[in-house]
Amino acid sequence: MFYFVIAIKSIFERRRQYKSLFAVCAVGVCIMLCALMVTDGMVKSMNEKARQYYGGDILFLGGHHITKTLADAREEAQMLKESVGNRNDVKIFLRYNHDPEEHGESYYYEGTSVRQRAIIGVDFENEKDLFDKFTFVEGSYHKGEHEDTVLLSEPIAKKLGCHVGDSITYFAVTYNNYANTIDLVVTGIFLDASVFGMYTSYVNYDSLIKAMDYEPLVDRISLYYVNGKPSDKELERIHGEMSKKIQMYPLDMDKKEFYKDFRKSDTSVVRKGYLVSLDSTVSDLKLLVQALKLIVAAIVIMLVIIISVGISSTYRVIVIKRSLESGTLRAIGMKSSGIMKLFISEALLLLLSGCLTGFIFSAIAVKIASIFDLSFISGFDLFLTGGHLIADFNPLKIAGYVAIIIVTTLVSVLFTLRKLVRISPVGAITATT
Repeated sequence: MFYFVIAIKSIFERRRQYKSLFAVCAVGVCIMLCALMVTDGMVKSMNEKARQYYGGDILFLGGHHITKTLADAREEAQMLKESVGNRNDVKIFLRYNHDPEEHGESYYYEGTSVRQRAIIGVDFENEKDLFDKFTFVEGSYHKGEHEDTVLLSEPIAKKLGCHVGDSITYFAVTYNNYANTIDLVVTGIFLDASVFGMYTSYVNYDSLIKAMDYEPLVDRISLYYVNGKPSDKELERIHGEMSKKIQMYPLDMDKKEFYKDFRKSDTSVVRKGYLVSLDSTVSDLKLLVQALKLIVAAIVIMLVIIISVGISSTYRVIVIKRSLESGTLRAIGMKSSGIMKLFISEALLLLLSGCLTGFIFSAIAVKIASIFDLSFISGFDLFLTGGHLIADFNPLKIAGYVAIIIVTTLVSVLFTLRKLVRISPVGAITATT
């Protein structure tokens, strides 16, 4: 504490000299943290959109058939529930993903038609934890008094010219290849122009099955972790528990290989299941995420070098000019280790204050950036939440990077100080005359 008190007084008296050191640290840390928080926020937004589209964090596929009866799906869902254990934060959803492009199925409203890439049959009330995270520009997912309901993305609703409360017509082709139509009431319009949301609509499960004119079907069972992404160990544990009940494909099996093997297997005799994590499902987007992380890593490394080298070189000049002060301190009885502690305390205080200032300004910067609606940028909505950039604040990661800057800079400064503290009082006077 003694050395820190003296260091504070010394910094205050030489504040003009230390101003550039402080600025380098603050600006560098600000840029670094902005890049980290914004990039992590972009990845988080992308993952959340994927969770909404796929219905959760883990998917169960297979059984006796890829597309199974509701009774079989409920039986497998019970197996999954038992495998998960007594956890209230894990929800199990039964879904049917319909491909309307195969038969040219469309939505119609007042003479305008649009096609969809996917029409997903869901139980809105059962999946309320997931749909609560949607950004609705109109309405919500609640059915109200209507039975046949649909959620549309904002771009599709604009193309149709419809709003919440309007009834649109869904032209469908049944499983017997007959044309069929059903009126759906728009209860909600959500903000999502990404690859996951723009051409995806969510229809009340019973309504979609009615349009298909077939028995209730399920083609996937989703496990949704309300409090966030499950660990790899959790996935392995569930896989192990499920393996005790039915024959399971290995976790590291590629999804395409699973479909290929499943279709040629006699699954009517042996029920075979496949668990796949959300990360594996969106593996095509991993390259994009990795590219973002590499860019940020390059920025961080560059800034760490700039801060460390910049501060240590500038501090070296300042310290050399204080040789007389060092010799005087030695003359009055202060040991070399004491002088070392004094100058290290100064450097540490400068770094801590610079990092703190950089963090404050980075928080302000990302807050300002989140104000602007960027949904107009084509293709960028994949990384936005509600049309805005949302920073992800990870205290441990931020503390880790700040610690790297502080440690590397102090190590650089240490080499300069080792020479300075060894100078004798006579040598210090000689060096300054």
